[in-house]
Amino acid sequence: MHIALPSRPLTVVASVGTGASSAGLIQPLRQHDPSARLVGVQPFGSVSFGSERFQDPEAIIAGIGSAIPFDNIRPDLYDQLHWLTFRYAMAGTIDLMRTHAVFAGLSTGAAFLVAAWEAQRHPEREHLVIGADTGHRYVDKVFARHEEALAPAPLRPTEIGTLKDLAPPWSTMDWERRTYPDHARPSVPASRPSPETCRAPGS
Repeated sequence: MHIALPSRPLTVVASVGTGASSAGLIQPLRQHDPSARLVGVQPFGSVSFGSERFQDPEAIIAGIGSAIPFDNIRPDLYDQLHWLTFRYAMAGTIDLMRTHAVFAGLSTGAAFLVAAWEAQRHPEREHLVIGADTGHRYVDKVFARHEEALAPAPLRPTEIGTLKDLAPPWSTMDWERRTYPDHARPSVPASRPSPETCRAPGS
């Protein structure tokens, strides 16, 4: 990868469900360039980075949203985090198919949308997207509904400074390679308050 990619600073964009592969990739890259950035992508509702109070009724993004904490996720490796709803992930997935003929799943589409925004924000960097899933399981619920897909160009995240400000449909936060402030890893409480529902635009 060092040889194949240009000599510009590198940003890796990956769904957080690829915690093991993201960690395995970014750590050796940082041995050569400590400024290499890791950007994580999450759906609303996942406990991995504090969005468990939300519920996205349409969410079917395999592998990147779970009520179960995973030990292979290293919060201290991430520079930036993004949270997206199903509708925004779908916009990225359909756009990836239309513009590059890549038949990928929702986690890859979400990462593609995030990478496009990150590239606009940091044009001096090279952005590498980890495509973690194919589109086969999403034929009916995503690709057959391509006419419903939002146009990706106008979509922008809300930039937040604390997890308390998380808000659908798309939020982003400078994570700055921190661990969780109050605990080493996320935990699921015995009882949760009623989750907030992520609503489709215009509903």
